[in-house]
Amino acid sequence: MNSAMSLQIKCSVCLSDFTDPVTLSCEHSFCRECITGHMQASLGPSACPECQRPYNEEDLKSSRLLRNMTSTVREHLAELKLDKSTSKEGAETLKLSEMERNLMCSEHDEKLKLFCETDQKLVCVICRDGDKHKGHIFKPVKEAAQINKGELKTALGFLAKENRQLDCMIQQQTTEITKTEGKSKSLSAQISAQFKEMHRFLRQKEDEVKKELEKEEKKVIKFMQNNQSVINRRFMENKEKEIILQSALEIEQPDHFLQWWNEKGFPMTKNMKQKADMTPSKIKYASKVKDLTVLPDSLFLGPHETHLQFFVWKEMLGSIKPVPESLTLKKSGESYLKVSPGGTRIRQADRVTGLYKDFNPGTVSEKNFRAGQHYWEIEVGEKPDWTVGIKIGAEKQLSATKSAESEILLHLKHSKGYVLTCDGKDTTLNTRDKPQKIGLYLDCERKQVSFYNADNMSQLTQINYSSKQPCCLTLVPGLYLDGMNSDPLTVCSYEFNTGKH
Repeated sequence: MNSAMSLQIKCSVCLSDFTDPVTLSCEHSFCRECITGHMQASLGPSACPECQRPYNEEDLKSSRLLRNMTSTVREHLAELKLDKSTSKEGAETLKLSEMERNLMCSEHDEKLKLFCETDQKLVCVICRDGDKHKGHIFKPVKEAAQINKGELKTALGFLAKENRQLDCMIQQQTTEITKTEGKSKSLSAQISAQFKEMHRFLRQKEDEVKKELEKEEKKVIKFMQNNQSVINRRFMENKEKEIILQSALEIEQPDHFLQWWNEKGFPMTKNMKQKADMTPSKIKYASKVKDLTVLPDSLFLGPHETHLQFFVWKEMLGSIKPVPESLTLKKSGESYLKVSPGGTRIRQADRVTGLYKDFNPGTVSEKNFRAGQHYWEIEVGEKPDWTVGIKIGAEKQLSATKSAESEILLHLKHSKGYVLTCDGKDTTLNTRDKPQKIGLYLDCERKQVSFYNADNMSQLTQINYSSKQPCCLTLVPGLYLDGMNSDPLTVCSYEFNTGKH
């Protein structure tokens, strides 16, 4: 309704409420001032602004009905505005009244003027003296508010500090996430490049082996083709003689046959006979086949035919970097322990008596490690008892005889299976495999030691350490076991003279 009224009381010329409205003969209404100004502005006959119908000054008629409607609507709108203002003030008053009621004691209808610090709540004077708050501590509202605001500020300051730290941690974590994403992309590119290099090597090696095959094929086939040429030549010679002899048998006239025999047949058959025995009763013909043979397939590439993958792998291994590291073992000075001249193998010394049968000495690497990642492979073979691991401690402690600050050791104990020892605590490992080689990976940056079955590169176990001291490799060849365990432990070397690849 209000919208309809506003449409009826608006002048289409000034777009405002009607002021002294007049109506034209076409029934359109306008403000008197607006339509008069329109008439004066027109150069020719005046036309209704709405329908363009001509009109003159006599057509302007005051509209009492429209004037009354305008007045009524204005009064109605004023009342609505007043009601809205009154309603808002009433709501605010009601809200204040509600707050005042909330600050009144619901039990005694007294104003809450005190704050009980014991119960942390507002109370009235009567509540203070009641049994419910007996022995409690009270403070005036203003004083309690100041104290609690102070505590609130302290809590707010703590939260603000924590939030600054959390925000900083979020930014740092975001940076680390970005760093990890970047590192992942870099590693992905590195992996692709390394596989590309291996693919290149394999394709090159494939081409070399195929060329070798092609060369060998030509060589063998040429030899076989030469032999086939000899056989073909003799076949053609014999075939020609066969045809001639066959045609001679078809000569019916005896005199004609004998004439051929004298001229051709006898010399031909004579040449076919063996020289040593020409008697008619022992006629033997010289064979054209006897000294010939069919050469069998002899194409063979040697190891590249029977052990191609292994030979190529060994060649590729020479071009791969890094490979398991070589290192030198210290000579312990123990008479029951033998270290090879190159320092890569260690074993129990041969014994002639049963003395010290449980004596199980070992040694360590000459080099210590503080940084980087390192990988070694130790050949254990079929030994029934051995120990491979890492000693951690000050450099003076890292010897074959002194106890280290910490040890991480993998044992194969005779009749007990695989055991991981870390700082003196043993843990049994469940594995069905019996590796011939043990891989040991030392990550000094992440302080992590991993043991692998180097036969198939499956992980046996992994453990972390916390010490910042240097590390060294330690090997113990195991109990002598009456000579059953005399085989050495060997640090594998993969350094080859690669030649050209």
